[in-house]
Amino acid sequence: MKARLPLRILFVHTIALLAALPVHAAVFGPDMPGWNPSPAADGKASAAETQAQHDPLAPIQAALSKAQDLAQSGHLPDALTLAEGALKDLAALPGSTEGVDPLRKGLEAVRDACKPSDANGAQAQAVGPGADKPDGPETSDAHSSSSMNPIRLERNERVEKWINYYAGRGRDKFQLWLTRSGSYMDLLTRNLRAEGVPEELANLVFVESGFNMHAKSVARAVGPWQFIRGTARLFGLEMTAYKDERRDPELATRAAARYLRRLYQMFDGSWPLALAAYNAGEGTVQRAIRRQRTTDFWSLRLPRETQDYVPKFLAAMEIASDPQHYGFDIPENSPLNYDEVTLAGPLDMTELARVSGVEMAELQRLNPVFVRHRAPGDKEGTTIRVPHGMGSDVQVALETNYNPKPMTKRELRAATLAQRAELRASSSSRHHRRGRSGTHVVRRGETLSQISAHYGTSSRNLVRLNGLSSAGAIRAGQRLRIR
Repeated sequence: MKARLPLRILFVHTIALLAALPVHAAVFGPDMPGWNPSPAADGKASAAETQAQHDPLAPIQAALSKAQDLAQSGHLPDALTLAEGALKDLAALPGSTEGVDPLRKGLEAVRDACKPSDANGAQAQAVGPGADKPDGPETSDAHSSSSMNPIRLERNERVEKWINYYAGRGRDKFQLWLTRSGSYMDLLTRNLRAEGVPEELANLVFVESGFNMHAKSVARAVGPWQFIRGTARLFGLEMTAYKDERRDPELATRAAARYLRRLYQMFDGSWPLALAAYNAGEGTVQRAIRRQRTTDFWSLRLPRETQDYVPKFLAAMEIASDPQHYGFDIPENSPLNYDEVTLAGPLDMTELARVSGVEMAELQRLNPVFVRHRAPGDKEGTTIRVPHGMGSDVQVALETNYNPKPMTKRELRAATLAQRAELRASSSSRHHRRGRSGTHVVRRGETLSQISAHYGTSSRNLVRLNGLSSAGAIRAGQRLRIR
């Protein structure tokens, strides 16, 4: 995806992650800003408790803040329990109580974000897309995609522009994406169906990452669906110094489906608006709708990247539905089938390749979730994917010959420092993009071409907007108008 803007989920009038500043959608895709919940109550007799005696909403507000904290830190079951309990308390209050509606919406947003679908539970038993599936429908009634509008293919000048680009100057790039999609499309569509959203949304990954599981945007969005850390945590993805579930095609697809379903509901069943919000953030689209008084995506004035984002998706969906018609080679259907084995002790990809006979490149392809070749072992063992049909033999080999060296203090320290640097960079990137609406503060060493590419505009446009004498006439600390 491209970039997403920082956003703070305040849960004020709608479900939110409100304060979203548009920017560079990496294609994650969602590049949604991370949560920034308010501190939870500390449990001591305090002024807050005294206030609660006079304000019946005070303990519910505290519960909302705590639930947001728990959701942000990945403790989804605890957040869900707290939110549901607070909703029951809220229901016992008179409906006319001032401030009830915002609290209810905030709690419902946490509940919906943390509540696992029935499909999720059933699917957890399957091992990879090649696993045997139980009889019966893949989705529960609660999330059946039949309750959602289909994604209509619209053809207009803006869509035709990108069809012509992908089939013309961008042909080599799109052919590469098509080739990669042959390994992942079955997995993506199966998981989207299981989450109850249209499987055509899998085509969003063309625009987001080109089916590169290791894709990383300048806004620090990662993986096929381009999640930033805050949004990834909100939808249950784990990120540590040793693994990043944003890069896992199955887990990330489930998270993206839940997020897209929420956006679809938020924008009253409009897929163009939901997709625009996936790119630029809910707040950006909501503000545009309020100011311009229209819910027609094609009439809205949005950041340039977002205005192109939906047409790009529709163009990719059109071409992928019939590649030969546009002169592309049909991608080989080579689904990502795999078996899973359990490692005892630390993870050592090199040792695993030696013992199992599986090429290192294949292990890395099947296990993009692992950030490093070596990692400490989990107490229950570490699950690793190996080529389909090799699971039993590899497991036996591991139990008899796998003997990795323990992680050294130096390795552990290096991993910790690298993660801290990543977190600082992500925080700096969000702060850097925040600025005032429509402006950018120049950092040391930045060029106008870099800034224009980041915001999806042109250097010439920035020169004109800011009255610059040339593209090189910028300095650190200078505030530039972007649009």
